Amino acid sequence: MKKIIGILICAFMITTLGTVLNIKYEKYKENKAIQALKSKKIELKTVKYNNGFEHLMPLKNILKDKKIVAMGEATHGTKEFFQMKHRMFQFLVEEMDYNIFGIEASMPDCVKINDYILYEKGDAKEAVAAMNFWTWNTKEVLEMVEWMREYNKAHENKIKFYGFDMQSSSLAATNVIDYLKNVDPDYEVKFHSKLEEFNDKKLDYVVEKKLPINDIKEIINNCDKKKDEYIKKSSKEKYEINNQNLKIICEFYDIFGEKSSDFEKENKRDKYMAENIKWILNHEKENSKIMIWAHNTHVAKQIDNFSNLDKEYETGNIKRMGSNLYDMYKDKIYIIGFEFNKGDFNAVVCNKETGNRTVEKCTLPSSEKGSGAYIFSKISPVFFIDFQSCSKDKYLLDILLASQMYHDIGANFVNEKASLKSQVLSERYDGLIFIDTTSNAEPN
Repeated sequence: MKKIIGILICAFMITTLGTVLNIKYEKYKENKAIQALKSKKIELKTVKYNNGFEHLMPLKNILKDKKIVAMGEATHGTKEFFQMKHRMFQFLVEEMDYNIFGIEASMPDCVKINDYILYEKGDAKEAVAAMNFWTWNTKEVLEMVEWMREYNKAHENKIKFYGFDMQSSSLAATNVIDYLKNVDPDYEVKFHSKLEEFNDKKLDYVVEKKLPINDIKEIINNCDKKKDEYIKKSSKEKYEINNQNLKIICEFYDIFGEKSSDFEKENKRDKYMAENIKWILNHEKENSKIMIWAHNTHVAKQIDNFSNLDKEYETGNIKRMGSNLYDMYKDKIYIIGFEFNKGDFNAVVCNKETGNRTVEKCTLPSSEKGSGAYIFSKISPVFFIDFQSCSKDKYLLDILLASQMYHDIGANFVNEKASLKSQVLSERYDGLIFIDTTSNAEPN
């Protein structure tokens, strides 16, 4: 009996010692990773534009030869994310000859902003509101738009503002009607009523009625047949924009009007957003370069596999916009994710008692010990890390190649647990911007 007790005591001591050593080793690895991150990071100092580019200059070598810089966000309502993107776009424009800005908003609904920054038409606040996204109708986006206009006033090489989404068909239909009235009024009369069915602002993410999409496809065929005639009566640019408006209508209906599953909707939407970005670059001059603004989920180059997590997605994977763009542009695209440690942000919250949904300021505490965000919080308040520069450090790879919980909040917020998602950073992005403490964006 004494022998058995002795064996048990020894086993307990060995197990305890092993646990202690393992904890110490994990702490050792964490400290080594922190030291490595401190040596690899690019200090950003501030998120605000017009603060010089001294600390951004190392990005020139990382982003050289890129045609697309895609910038994500861990929430759709964070002030500092928006400000940082403004600062990055200023740097890309003034130091790296970028000339196009694209945002996750419906393409036709962004034309008013482009007209404002290029031709000083209209009112900035009204143009921003016309995107019809509460997420972008903020003082931070307005300030960026005002900066774009001032830049264009002072420079011969202009910058342009585009949307690349397709969540509305209304304005696209109006634009096609106006174009056809100019180049082929008799044909416009013939199809006016069909186009008007898509010119309905009440159409949303679930189109309950059958719409005449085959007539839209007939209009596309007609425009192709009469291409030379239409260009002569308008211009090559106006002709191409009209065709793109027709494509937006088809994209919208294919996603929201064909009784697609949520899985199919997401796959189609991300595919079409990538195609629309390609159209923008093809439409603009040959050496054009674009910075795009969207959620972390959309810019990710990883194909999301939901089959083991959610029965709704059991039919397969979701190929994100970033993954589609990587197929198109290979090494000409660089994707930057955003993460934070703690702070405020805006999101839609559902009242459990009434069912009402309202945009509110939400708050998250400091990230849990051991998480990726927790480790990043030990580095610096605001910094950038390029994953390629970390590829030879085994302690950093333990973080970048390991699945960790990171913030993944879109326009909606449920609770802290639901706001976290297991991710492998290096599979999703080429680099990361980390902001320790955030505040909510300011509505206009």
